[in-house]
Amino acid sequence: MSNKIAIIGAGASGLVAAIVAARRGAKVHVYEKNNKIGKKILATGNGRCNVTNQHIELSNYHGSKPSFVNPAINHFNASTCKAFFAELGVELVEGQRGRLYPRSLQSSSIVELLVYECKRLHVEFFLETKVESISKNSKGFSLHVEGKSLRVDKVLVATGGLAMPTLGSCDSGYEFAKIFGHTIVPTHPSLVQLVCKEDLKPISGVKVEGSIEVYEDGQTKTHASGDILFTNYGISGSAILDISRVVSHSLLYKRALHVKIDLLPEYSKEQLKNLLKKRQKHSNGKSVALWLDGFINSKLARFIEKSLHVKSSDDLNNKELTKLVYILKNITLHVDDTKGFKTAEVTAGGVNTQDINSQTMESKLQRGLFFSGEVIDIDADCGGYNLHWAWASGMSAGNNIGQG
Repeated sequence: MSNKIAIIGAGASGLVAAIVAARRGAKVHVYEKNNKIGKKILATGNGRCNVTNQHIELSNYHGSKPSFVNPAINHFNASTCKAFFAELGVELVEGQRGRLYPRSLQSSSIVELLVYECKRLHVEFFLETKVESISKNSKGFSLHVEGKSLRVDKVLVATGGLAMPTLGSCDSGYEFAKIFGHTIVPTHPSLVQLVCKEDLKPISGVKVEGSIEVYEDGQTKTHASGDILFTNYGISGSAILDISRVVSHSLLYKRALHVKIDLLPEYSKEQLKNLLKKRQKHSNGKSVALWLDGFINSKLARFIEKSLHVKSSDDLNNKELTKLVYILKNITLHVDDTKGFKTAEVTAGGVNTQDINSQTMESKLQRGLFFSGEVIDIDADCGGYNLHWAWASGMSAGNNIGQG
């Protein structure tokens, strides 16, 4: 008699686990409270689906115990991932920084081919079906679904985290975990935009290729380089997403934060000062803002001009030039919030890894109960690493939950 498996959540990790378990002969039912399968997959990579990254390293992963990911990502690495999707019919192409996308550049391709394989293996989907609670007895698990009690042998909680509630995310996975004695590491948004105290409306929409450092109570915490976008509320862009986990964690504990942005990281202070002196020879009485226009964005030039006491570029003395160099390389902003789970790409925190077997994804507290994906206290950098964790943990869970 085949193993009867319930997978709660038809996202990335749940779909891979369903395929792998069904290939091992398990009878798999997938319960999804949304009306669509793989809603979050469809939104990833701006609709192109950043499937994985060519360079999967432990250093890309975070949580209370990042090394928890090692067995899963060693077994299911970038090459294994490419082979898995190639078998489904997905050809992957490489973009910037090792990011891998389907050649179609459509996330719908990934979802459609995963679903096709599930259905080919007789996986049954129950959409718009909310699992209210789970209980355990001598005969197995009971899922309480819309007034009915359904008996299964094993359960995989693949419900995701709290990020992107518009796509149906919720805290049900944490509640299921608590039923069986699991603790939840406090959750907070990651890969999220930052809200600043300063009024940045005058430079809203300006994007620079810069670098940023984060300071907590005066001490450097982290840094990143890349796109920085100034907005009405604060800052966004790839560099901001890269530092946002550290910032969000500090905000969770009410720590004082500020960031310093270097608009021109390609120049040292001395090089920049010499360049400005050279430009000053041809200033011809221009205002500071107009003099800087053509060197930096005009909105930024006007914004920076307000920080100086001199209006004409001809009047910039050595002291004022030193101050200008400092400003260009040290725009200081005070961060007092993130944009929250509403716009965050991923949830940091989740089901504590100390009570999950990293080899199998099975609970150490309750046999037959498994976890995979974002519901676990593992999150990763931007660039396909989070989705790779979903596939890898789903693969691990599916292999083990599918065993008779």
